[in-house]
Amino acid sequence: MKYRILLLLTAALPCIGQSIASKCAGLNSLTGLPNSTTLINSSMLNAPRGPQGNTPALPEHCEVQGRMNERIGVNSQRYAIRFHLRLPTDWNGRFLFEGGGGSNGNLGSALGNLQGQQRTNALAMGFAVVSTDSGHDNAVNNDPNRNGTVTFGFDPQARRDFGYNSYDQVTQAAKAIIRVYYGRAPERSYYVGCSEGGREAMMMSQRFPTYFDGILACAPGLKLAKAALFGHAADAQALGEAAKASGIYDRFGQPLLNKTFTDEDLDLAAQAIMTACDALDGLEDGVIDNFPGCTSAVVAPKFAGLTCKGAKRNTCLSGAQVAALQRLFAGARSAQGELLYADWAWDRGIGGKIGETYNQGWRSWKLGAFDAANNSSIIATLGSASASALFVTPPVTIPASGAGPMAYLLGIDFERDAGKLYAKSGEFTEAVWDFMMASATDLSAFKNRRGKLLIVHGVSDPVFSINDTISWWNDVNRANNGAASDFTRLFAVPGMNHCGGGPATDQFDAFTALVNWVEKSTAPDRIVATAGQNSPWPGRTRPLCAYPKQARYKGSGSIEDASNFVCQ
Repeated sequence: MKYRILLLLTAALPCIGQSIASKCAGLNSLTGLPNSTTLINSSMLNAPRGPQGNTPALPEHCEVQGRMNERIGVNSQRYAIRFHLRLPTDWNGRFLFEGGGGSNGNLGSALGNLQGQQRTNALAMGFAVVSTDSGHDNAVNNDPNRNGTVTFGFDPQARRDFGYNSYDQVTQAAKAIIRVYYGRAPERSYYVGCSEGGREAMMMSQRFPTYFDGILACAPGLKLAKAALFGHAADAQALGEAAKASGIYDRFGQPLLNKTFTDEDLDLAAQAIMTACDALDGLEDGVIDNFPGCTSAVVAPKFAGLTCKGAKRNTCLSGAQVAALQRLFAGARSAQGELLYADWAWDRGIGGKIGETYNQGWRSWKLGAFDAANNSSIIATLGSASASALFVTPPVTIPASGAGPMAYLLGIDFERDAGKLYAKSGEFTEAVWDFMMASATDLSAFKNRRGKLLIVHGVSDPVFSINDTISWWNDVNRANNGAASDFTRLFAVPGMNHCGGGPATDQFDAFTALVNWVEKSTAPDRIVATAGQNSPWPGRTRPLCAYPKQARYKGSGSIEDASNFVCQ
């Protein structure tokens, strides 16, 4: 059967010797792909292009767009798995899958974002690159009466495609097209993603362990459904209490999270955390490398001293504000005190000045812009829509605006709603926890084929807790008798927010470290990272250390230079 498919694919292309342009155009009539429903929408040869804005120069390449599994789904919605593939003329023999973000629904650039604020991309390096919308289209599957761009959550197959099926199907199609176009299969294959793309990356190592040689997962949503349903709800409920205590409501009568903390208030909190924990690593330098030692017990006395003794002033936090932060960082818990998602690492990235402006990365997710008149935090918009339509069974319709999003989060009952992650109902025969699963600890199949998994996570990530990622890594390490680092390594970035930003050295080349690990067997012990122009220390370099090691100052030399630090 495999040889028959290859013959069909080969027969569909122009003969060897025809021009690159003709060869690329010939992909329009390609047949015999692994998924028989696959159709090529377009294929065209793009000339080399110089740098444009933040996009580097791009090489000559064949750009392909296709679709598969077209169908009419629930509520007469039209669905298809679309993919975007770029095939450079000067191919380096490698393939890269570019992960998605948010709830997907966008075709993706297929340029190959390498994470770490790199100034190049995989296509410019000669990789064949694919991206996908994961089986739904935000421009088409967008019913305002069914949670907008999360309308697909009402369709069981669209849920399954988003969770895992689309990445399986697109990987197979992309590799088949590559084999035909170049006359050979990729020598090495890589998956790279952050956030939802990080979840996809983790999922591929667990569910499809033979597809990729190297996987880079940044800020991965290992337990994305729990983070959305419980983590975000717990955040909203903790901050909502602070808003109520100050009598701050939006025009719909909901607690207005945006104004629970000013930027100056978050700066005060960040400075209290720094005062408590900066020196735990032996050096007061604005970086909390020993973040595991920065516990609630260590931070609490500083917050007690920061609490206003009378009326709220600019130099102190109200008792309600302090209580909200302590409750938020403790994480979503059941009535018995059991963690339902994860707690959060105390770190300075929750606020503070970055140059002439205040860090907005943490507050944009948890609070929203202070000047906004209505609840605009991402947990109150994307978070509530996803939690209600996609991460419970059966899905729930909530209004896209007005009181609906915040009211839904505030109304989540952890005892009542926990079971909805594992429920099956009617046509929803696969539970949310099953189709979104990315936290399995048995990676034996991936390990046995010599696959390498590299994870990078910001300590101040407000979306997915690094404590959850650390817990997962420790479980994997135990399952492998203390030898998990043979095939998976975790690098924490103190101060970094979600996928980047914050008071951090958030510019790094983890992808090259991954490639060297896969292709040269050079396991990364440290990755040198640089602080950008919008950080408190532009140009500073520091080593990111493979967990559980942390960066430590040698005792001499500039503290702005990574060469004066060791991982221990």
